[in-house]
Amino acid sequence: MRTERLTFNKIYTMTKKFFLAAAFVLNAATLMAGGDVTKEKFTPFFDHEQAPHLENVLPTPPSLTDPLFSHDWAQYRWGISIRDTERGQVAVKDAGINAGYFLKRYSPAVERELTPEEYPELYRLFARLHLTEQQAGYSAKKFFARVRPYQQFKEQSGVPKHENPQDFTSYPSGHTHASWLVGLALASIDPAHTETIMKTAYELGQSRVIVGFHYQSDVDMGRLAASITFARLMSEPEFQKQYEKARKEFTKKK
Repeated sequence: MRTERLTFNKIYTMTKKFFLAAAFVLNAATLMAGGDVTKEKFTPFFDHEQAPHLENVLPTPPSLTDPLFSHDWAQYRWGISIRDTERGQVAVKDAGINAGYFLKRYSPAVERELTPEEYPELYRLFARLHLTEQQAGYSAKKFFARVRPYQQFKEQSGVPKHENPQDFTSYPSGHTHASWLVGLALASIDPAHTETIMKTAYELGQSRVIVGFHYQSDVDMGRLAASITFARLMSEPEFQKQYEKARKEFTKKK
């Protein structure tokens, strides 16, 4: 009986240790998965009802018969002319913006490698700014309902897989709005690189002209829209909180 009892106790102890170890490994794996900032779900800093209604600020986009449209046309043709160049290839990549891409794209501007692993708070800031831009640009895009250049002229864009014949949301440019908004936030975090940061933000906007998804006036007003959105964000406690986390993270790693 004693021998059997000892054997049972040993088996019980070994089994207990096994399950404890398994639970530890599972918990560690869960923590690691939960630590991947790219898997997190984000919300904008405000919704489109709280956002500034940009259609009350921005001018009406130029029509085809407006003398101002000549510049839009000239820039559209310029974009087409350089699509087969290295700059054109960059423009195609710039079409796929998200928080991770912003980190990569702005890295040369701040002279350091920005990754989600090393800069999770900055990633969170960029992700939420991108979502906020969508809320801020919603009413203006719906109000103006401008056709995109490739739709207007029935020509293939530089990013065919993104084309949608029913997507009449060219004005103002959302990509530019988001890129300029991120640039403004990053420049205020790293003022020493303001020029290179905003140069990158400018190039991101021009990429939309190159691929034929936006007129130049769409892009120009996207930058103005971003400035308005950024000013509005300064009064948002949630933005201030996340901005400060990103600023401290960036400064600490300098």
